[in-house]
Amino acid sequence: MTRRRSIRHLLAIGCVTLALSAVPPLTGDLAAADLDTTTWSTACDAEASGYQPIRGLDLPTAANWRETTPPYAFDRSATVEHGYDRVGYCLELTTDDGTTWVWTSMEALGGADLALPTRPGEVRQQYVDDLTVASNVSGVTSLDGGSGWVEMWPNQYNQSGAKQVPGASDDEFDADDTVQPTMGYGSFQVHAFADAQDSRGPRTADSATATPVLAVNAFAAGGSRMMDVGIGASTGENPDWTFAGNAGDYSARRLTFFARPAVAWVDSFPTSRQVIPRPGQTDATVPVTISGAALAPDVTAVELRTTRDGRQSTERADVIDSRFSVTTTLPVALTSTDLDLWAIAADGASRRIARAVDVVAGDVYIVHGQSNAVAASYGGSAEADRSRWVRTFGTPHFNPDISLGTDGWTYGAGDLTYRPGAIGQWATRMGNLISADRDVPLAIVNGARGGRRIDYFVRNDAEPTDPSTDYGRLLQRLTRAGLTGPDVIDAMLWYQGETDANDAASHVAGFTDLVGDWRQDLDADLRVYAHQVRYSPCGSAEEVALRAAQRRLPDTVDNLRVLSTTALNATNQCHFAYVDGYRTLGDHNAATLLVDLYGLDLPGAFAPDPRVAHRVDDNPDELVVTLRRPVDPLTVEDGAAADFRVTGAVVESVRWQNGRGLVLGLDRPAPREAVVSYHSHVGAGPRVMTSTGVGLLAFQIPVRLR
Repeated sequence: MTRRRSIRHLLAIGCVTLALSAVPPLTGDLAAADLDTTTWSTACDAEASGYQPIRGLDLPTAANWRETTPPYAFDRSATVEHGYDRVGYCLELTTDDGTTWVWTSMEALGGADLALPTRPGEVRQQYVDDLTVASNVSGVTSLDGGSGWVEMWPNQYNQSGAKQVPGASDDEFDADDTVQPTMGYGSFQVHAFADAQDSRGPRTADSATATPVLAVNAFAAGGSRMMDVGIGASTGENPDWTFAGNAGDYSARRLTFFARPAVAWVDSFPTSRQVIPRPGQTDATVPVTISGAALAPDVTAVELRTTRDGRQSTERADVIDSRFSVTTTLPVALTSTDLDLWAIAADGASRRIARAVDVVAGDVYIVHGQSNAVAASYGGSAEADRSRWVRTFGTPHFNPDISLGTDGWTYGAGDLTYRPGAIGQWATRMGNLISADRDVPLAIVNGARGGRRIDYFVRNDAEPTDPSTDYGRLLQRLTRAGLTGPDVIDAMLWYQGETDANDAASHVAGFTDLVGDWRQDLDADLRVYAHQVRYSPCGSAEEVALRAAQRRLPDTVDNLRVLSTTALNATNQCHFAYVDGYRTLGDHNAATLLVDLYGLDLPGAFAPDPRVAHRVDDNPDELVVTLRRPVDPLTVEDGAAADFRVTGAVVESVRWQNGRGLVLGLDRPAPREAVVSYHSHVGAGPRVMTSTGVGLLAFQIPVRLR
């Protein structure tokens, strides 16, 4: 579980007690007493009943508020720094024909949600729930308790999206765009789903897209460029009003920020779409404790109302010494739960104080490394293998401001790079298979960055959460997601080494240190799966020292298994297409985890791993390579002998012989101190593999002469 972002700077209990007199009762009038509302009123005042106006801004036609504070007419943000649970926005646009307006309110997202985002790191790109919409503009659908998607940042952005909004376009600016690291345009947009169910899971053919409700753009563009302002969807080139440059069409443009004072402080509550980790693969339920403190003096109890599979239940807890706590359980199954927490006053009045939709309980995996861990689309799409039960948190973006500013749980997507939801193609396939087979939701958090050597991933020991490091950004994401601590992460899958360019010593030393750091910061018993890279460097299979060292990692690193990539055919000599590439790798990795973690019996799931090679006494022109563990019979495709090397001899044939292993036929006896190695094939080609297509690990071992 994660804490509510609106009170992320937690108050001490003493401070809560002192604040009680400043918080109106649950049933009282929450209008701001110290603001002269006669000088600042909005068309949304009726809709904003119970909210306080916090900031007001009369928008000019053009602005450059990049890294500066806009000229707010008033600023009361200090009065609600810790004590609000909802935010509201009112946009009013005036012409000679009158004023059009829109009101939208939602759960609080954090301190930056009560102002235009004008500074680095002020990024919001996530789902919102319990969304309210009201407007006098035709075509804007009223909502009460709906779901939406917000895009708020001072940065530039492009049309491609995070695949979280059904029907969103990659060719026009709409409800799902991608923020860029460069500052300098600005987006303040709220989008609403017509049906809350459309915000639950990957897009489907019949899902309705989210449509713009409110848009203020180009407030950080600079120069004389007019801002874009709009209510509802634009009928122009871009539905979200980007590049509309239409601020001059209005004689007045007013944006007001509102906050609803909290009557309770909720310090532990799930977030929407969260995967709450179970402590082991066998637990069927997970307990969830919700706690907090009453702030309003007349709040005497809370009610937790849960909805699952159409059935509702209620659990009530009294407020004792200003504190409350209530516990419920979530099943580990392909079903989700909506949770609504209500404050109950002595006179029976009630108010919803927290909401989380589509919450599940399940297992947790980390994917990490370089570009073959990013595993975006290099040919073919993994979109059909997405599952609403495979989820992630935040974004793997390498820019610290974007990484730290992007929160929220989303649904895993395979084709993306460095965006909310991005987990990679093989992770998408793997997660789908495990989730469906075991009837368990999964969280997969990908922290990979393409084209980086092992030293890029090291920890700053003085500050492990340092956001300027890849290690720190991933650790911060996991912490914010509630995915740290013993028995939380089930496995880390690592794929890196191409850029180390066959520097085996540096790679092994760096990776070994990383595993130690992960186990110190995440879980002392963290299980690690390391892919043996196909090439190091890319495009070359002749160099085998690094890959041979990766094969030997389990000899020196406990609780580690090596995964194979040698039988993947769809390769461009560095990356892989989806079919016969990343999809197959997802199949193989799923099978390995299903055997190791869930106890299934799947022959051929583990990569064949050579143990020793020796010359045959009665036939010195043959070598036998035996394997570390019994495997089902291997398939040796025609031509595979060309990928084996023996010093001082040529490998003319390779065959599998039950009870012995791989038998290599040579053109002459192997000399003393000979070394035998398997390099695999550059691109598609002959393979040596198990019955399920898992390839023989590349290796380099001495030949024993008997």
